[in-house]
Amino acid sequence: MTTRSIGTIAIAAALAVAAGLGVGAETATRDLPAPRNAAEIARALQRGAQAADLTDQEVEQLLRLHLVEEQTVRMVLLPVSVTTRNGRPIRGLQSTDFAVFEDRVRQDIEFFSADAEQPVSIAFLLDVSGSMRISGKLQAAKEAIRYFVEGLRPGDRFALICFADEQVDWVTEFTSDRDLFLARLEVQEGFGKTALNDAVAAAPRLVDAREGGRKAIVLITDGVDNASQLPEEAAIDFARTVSVPIYTIGFTALPEALRRRDDPTLNLRVLDSFARETGGALYAVHDPDEVKDAAVSISEELRFQYLIGYYPRERDWDGTFRKIELRTASSRREVRTRAGYWATP
Repeated sequence: MTTRSIGTIAIAAALAVAAGLGVGAETATRDLPAPRNAAEIARALQRGAQAADLTDQEVEQLLRLHLVEEQTVRMVLLPVSVTTRNGRPIRGLQSTDFAVFEDRVRQDIEFFSADAEQPVSIAFLLDVSGSMRISGKLQAAKEAIRYFVEGLRPGDRFALICFADEQVDWVTEFTSDRDLFLARLEVQEGFGKTALNDAVAAAPRLVDAREGGRKAIVLITDGVDNASQLPEEAAIDFARTVSVPIYTIGFTALPEALRRRDDPTLNLRVLDSFARETGGALYAVHDPDEVKDAAVSISEELRFQYLIGYYPRERDWDGTFRKIELRTASSRREVRTRAGYWATP
């Protein structure tokens, strides 16, 4: 996930209420737990506690310290894709067409964007391990990336990150220079083992640190992980820390007519998890034409992506994972966004 600090809230108003309300003898003589410190009291008021719930000692403590605690307000941003059941993007939706739930509690949508003209930043995360040399997979991946980049608009930006063995390296930083990008793409060669999980754990943070606005990762691999230090779940947790959807293009030995998504022998389950948890999508490919078709679908989807933002009702950033559910009124729409985020302090 990513959460962006966009302002602060002062609790002075809540303290003023506490100062203006008298706390009677009944409150003072109740059997209450040990008095909280000023910061704890202020946070309780921020979460909705009433001044009448405070003891005389707690009110005096607040007034004596003149506490005004500023809390960072974080907006959770959700890149959202809405498609028909056959995968075509649905345009023209408004914020009222969506309902956002965090841990089953409905949230108020505070930000909404559906600007198809906004530039996109795409990082291609390319597997250059030795297994990608088999059956021309690496060359097919290069052709798909070239096809993808040549179809982007002026103002769009693209980057290349390659991984093999224990390395996850920037080959080309984000740029709009097609010639430079394609020249560096062309010279990449396959070597070593595949540390897929490690690459997925590292790449979203690298991308998020460099680019704002609408962005995504397009991961192209055969999905054969044989060198990662991180297990799959740890990689997913790292990917969840930022709001960068991962679109995965996974090579399979089977043609589409013989392919079953739920068949574990396809070795696509991990790629599907990475895509599903971050709000992207999995594309299983067998030949170069399918790789190009996947590139076209991803490009079109990114162009018509919605961006939704909300301030979580739960303001205690306690490090827990919070699940997100996004709904629309029509059951005919397929809606994808990140599965949740870590509420890091």
